[in-house]
Amino acid sequence: MKSARSFRRRTSPWLVALLLLFSGPASAQLAPGVRGLATRAPKNMRIDGDLAEFKDAFCTPVEYFSSDRKTLRNRAAQFFYMWDDEAFYAGLRTLDETPANLADDNHLWEGDGVEWYFDTRRDENFRSQAWPTNANAGAVHCYWTGLKGTNIQGRFCLRPGFLSAIQIIGVEVGARRTSHGMEVEFKLPWANFPDFKPKLEEVIALDAELCYSDGGPRVFRAFAYGSPLSVQQPSNLGRIQLVEKLEASGWKACGPVMMPIRCDTAWIQNNPPQVTGLLAIPPNHAGEIGKVVFRVLGLDEKNLGDYAGEIETFEAEGNFQRVVAHWPSELAAPGTYHLLGIVYDKAGKELTRVAPRMVSANMQPGY
Repeated sequence: MKSARSFRRRTSPWLVALLLLFSGPASAQLAPGVRGLATRAPKNMRIDGDLAEFKDAFCTPVEYFSSDRKTLRNRAAQFFYMWDDEAFYAGLRTLDETPANLADDNHLWEGDGVEWYFDTRRDENFRSQAWPTNANAGAVHCYWTGLKGTNIQGRFCLRPGFLSAIQIIGVEVGARRTSHGMEVEFKLPWANFPDFKPKLEEVIALDAELCYSDGGPRVFRAFAYGSPLSVQQPSNLGRIQLVEKLEASGWKACGPVMMPIRCDTAWIQNNPPQVTGLLAIPPNHAGEIGKVVFRVLGLDEKNLGDYAGEIETFEAEGNFQRVVAHWPSELAAPGTYHLLGIVYDKAGKELTRVAPRMVSANMQPGY
């Protein structure tokens, strides 16, 4: 107390005011193991398929890596995540030339749609090794789509065998067509999870799986956080923190899902063999990125070369962008190097580092 009184006596009023002005509230700290975020939703959310309200939301791009343009324009998509005191909100924007879900109302995964995994439990069962079968357990495995056949119609269903997981209070799905695909919004009210109280810095778990059918049964699956293991185990879900907005700590921790990376060697080339590196850019935060460097590391961790990437826009509607770089195959043979993506802001400060995902993808193990 004595030192505090002394500080007040010796510090001029203008200096105190200056300190208060620049101190501000401390940035939110992310909990250990957090891999994704849900940012605060704007007021007066409307579930109508218009993703305008998601313009500042945390986003995880998926399937940005095909070298075939037709495939790219039928697979690339963006998942968005937000929350408020009433509900959790997810948004989906897809590139899809033949959107359709021909499944009946109880089997929505057999068509274009989302397989959704969500865990809010506050006890030792959080992210358990099996999905709970009791009623109102606090965790749900479900499905949503914006289509019935080829018509726009929001639909939702629970996983067979787990039909009492939630009471389906106030769940909404809205959708609309775009020039090159679909936009879908999903509202999941917290009332379905009575033991969970939403507030800043709370951590839940989820996985978002995009299903494509190409006009028939499901033929393609893409996971934002996990892999097909999420079907069996909630422990495979990603930890997601409820935050106000994306800050620096979010870039560092969540870069691997915000900006996934891949490299491959094209099968047809008219030049000496080159490897191509690709890194996805989240559509609503592209303006914060200054440059991306692809770093090739030998097995002894020696830096074999840094290669700056260039931004490629493969669909302007929805701001679908990726970073592309090339390096000679002679630099390092397959199996003899690691790849690291380093993302910098406009001032040259490092935002995040990303490595290729080592999990199964789509319908095939061993990817």
